[in-house]
Amino acid sequence: MAVGASGNDATAKREYFTRGHRQWERSITIIKSASSPDQAYQVHYRPEIDGLRAIAVLSVIFFHAGLDAIPGGYLGVDIFFVISGYLITSIISTEMEDGRFTFSAFYERRLRRILPALIVVLLACIPFVPIFMLPSEVVEFSKSVIAACAFVANVFFWMQSGYFDRAAELKPLLHTWSLGVEEQFYLFFPILLMAALRIGRRRAGMLFAAIAVASIAYAQWGPQAKETTFYLIPSRFWELLDGALLALWPTTKLRAKLPDVALDILVFIGIGLIGYGLLDHSDIRYPDLRALPVVLGACLVIAFATARTMAGKLLGSRVPVAIGLISYSAYLWHQPIFVFARLSGFDRPNVGLALLLTATSLGLAALTYRFVELPARDRKRFGRPALIGLSAVGMCGLAGASAFAIATNGFEKQSFYFSSNDTRRLYELLERSTGGDFMRDMGTNGDCVFWTNRFEPAARDRLIECSKRFGPATVVLGDSHAMNIYNALFRNNYSQFLVGLVGPGCRPWARIPDCPYTGFDEFMNAHREVVETVILHFSGSHLVVDEHNRQEPADVLKFGGRYHFNDRPIAMTIDYLQALSHLTKTIWLGPFLESRMDFRDLERMKRVARGGFHLNPPTVEIFAALDKHLRDKTSQPPRNFQFISFSKVINQEARGLLDGDCLMYRDSDHLSVCGERVVGNDLKRVLLRYTSTGQ
Repeated sequence: MAVGASGNDATAKREYFTRGHRQWERSITIIKSASSPDQAYQVHYRPEIDGLRAIAVLSVIFFHAGLDAIPGGYLGVDIFFVISGYLITSIISTEMEDGRFTFSAFYERRLRRILPALIVVLLACIPFVPIFMLPSEVVEFSKSVIAACAFVANVFFWMQSGYFDRAAELKPLLHTWSLGVEEQFYLFFPILLMAALRIGRRRAGMLFAAIAVASIAYAQWGPQAKETTFYLIPSRFWELLDGALLALWPTTKLRAKLPDVALDILVFIGIGLIGYGLLDHSDIRYPDLRALPVVLGACLVIAFATARTMAGKLLGSRVPVAIGLISYSAYLWHQPIFVFARLSGFDRPNVGLALLLTATSLGLAALTYRFVELPARDRKRFGRPALIGLSAVGMCGLAGASAFAIATNGFEKQSFYFSSNDTRRLYELLERSTGGDFMRDMGTNGDCVFWTNRFEPAARDRLIECSKRFGPATVVLGDSHAMNIYNALFRNNYSQFLVGLVGPGCRPWARIPDCPYTGFDEFMNAHREVVETVILHFSGSHLVVDEHNRQEPADVLKFGGRYHFNDRPIAMTIDYLQALSHLTKTIWLGPFLESRMDFRDLERMKRVARGGFHLNPPTVEIFAALDKHLRDKTSQPPRNFQFISFSKVINQEARGLLDGDCLMYRDSDHLSVCGERVVGNDLKRVLLRYTSTGQ
C-alpha cells in the first residue's frame, strides 16, 4: 500500500477485506441433507483456527524451502491433521445428533473442498514436467498424478519409498501423501463415529482415546521401517483422533468457565509446545514421540483460544487469518514450485530465493482460493451435477494424460527428437548406469556367495555348512555402502565363500533391529572358526555433521560449508572392531568418496560432461579430511584391527565420475553396477595383501 493512500482508498480496502471475510464465512456454510439437501446451517467460525492453519502451512513451506531456522517444519502437517479431526468431527457429530447427516452431503462437501484446487495445481504442473524431467521421471510423476487423484498417494510413495529412493525435494507431488491419509480417514470415520455416538459422546470419547493410544503405541513400537509409520494411516490415526476428541468433549463449556488469563496461559503453553517441536533439532523417531509436543500444543490452542483472549486475538488477526484461509492452496502449490525451481538449477539453499518462492506460492494460493476454491463451494454457482461433471472431466483428463505418458515411457522418443548426438549419448549413459533397483542388483551365486540383512537361523546354518566345504568365510559387514563393497568383490570372483551381512542403515553404532549385528556377535562367540576375515564398511557421510549437529548434512556435503566429524560413532566403531578382532581377523575399510550429484538433472550433467566428468570439489575436500581424521583416530593404540584407507584402493578423485563408458555412481552416494566392477578389481588386489581367503 502506498504511504500517501487516501481515506477513500483505505475505506475501499477495508470493505474489500470485509467482503472477503464474509465470502469465507459463506464458504464454511455446511449443507444439511436430510429431507432437504439445499437446507443449510451456519457453523460457528473460529478465526483463531485459521491462525493455527497459518502456523502449520508456513512451517511446512519454510521446511521444504530448506530454511535452517525451522528444522521441524514438517510437523506442520501434524497440526493440519489435528485441525481436520476437530472440524470434521464437530460437523458430523452435530449433524448426526440433529438427524440430518447423510453420506452424500458429507462427501459432496469433501469433493468441493479438495478436488477443484488439486486438479488446477496438477494441470499447472504438466507443462513443466517434460521440460525439467527425464523420461523415466516423467513416468514416475505420471504415476504419482494418478495416485493423487485416487487419494492413495501415501500408499504410492510408501511403496516407492526407501533408502535408495530419489530425493524428496525433487518429487513435485510428494506432499499429496497427506491428502491420501485424510481422505482415507474420511472414508471410514463417519461410520465409526455414527456407531460410537450410539453409546453417547462421553463413551465415544473414551473409545477414541483408547484407539488413539493404540495408534501412537503402534507408531512407536510397531513397524521398524520409518516410511511405514510416516506414510500410512494406522500410525497417523492418533493425530486425527486427538482433534476428534476435542470436538466430542465439552471444551466449549470449559472455555466459558475459565477466566481469560487462564485461557491465555493454556494457549501460550500450546504455542510454546508447537514452537519447541518446530525448532527442535533432536533425532527422536517420527511421527510418534517427535510429533507429540506439536500435537498437544495444537490441541491446547484449539481447545482454549477464543476471540476474547490475547492469544485468540493474535491468532485471529488479519494476516494469520488471511494465510490460514489460503493454506490449502498454499500447501498444494509450494512443493511443485520448489521442485521445479531446483530442477531448473536453483538447488543451492538461498534465503532470498526461498522467500521469493514462498511469496510466489502464497500469491498463487490467493488466486486459487479466490477463483477456484470459493466458487467451487458455492452451491448456487455449481450444483451437484455440475460439480461432479467438471471434476470427472478434470480427473479423467489427468488420468488419460498420465496413462499416455506412462505408455510412451515419459515421451522418451519425443523428448530427444531435436537433441544433439552428445545429449542422446549422455542420456543413454545416465539411463544405463543410474537409478535402478539396488536390491535386485545384489549378487549371489546361489551357493556360498550370498548376502542377507538379517542374521537368521537359515543364514547361520548356511555359514556353518559352507565352511565345511570351503573353509572359513570372508564376511562383509555394514550399511548400503557395504552392499556396494560386497557386490564389488562378488563381481570380481573374490572368493567361493563370501557373505554379505549388509543392509540399509546398518552401522555398528546404530543397532537397528533389522540389521545383523546382534545375531552375528553371538554367532562369532560360538563359531569363530567359521569366519576368517570380517570387512566392515559404511558411509562416511554419516560421520559428518553441520554446525547444527545434523548428521549427513546434504547441503554441506554438496556445496561445502561449516562441518565437523562426529567422534562418538567413530569411537563406538573402534570399540566394536577391537572386540571383534579378538575373535577373527578384522578390517575397517574406510569410506569411499561419494558423488553428491543429481544425475537426473540432465542440464547440469551436460555441464559436468563438458568439464570432464570431475567429482564435486567440496565433496572431495570433505572426504579427504574425513579420511585423514579416521587414519589419525585408528592409529592410536591399542588397536588389533586393520584400517584400510579407500584412497589406497583407488584414486577416485583422479578417476572421476567416468571410467571408459562406465558412470561410476548410480546416485548421489552409491556405486553403479559397472562402478562396483571397476572398484572391485582394485579392491581385490589390496585385500589379498591382508587376507589369505581370496582365490
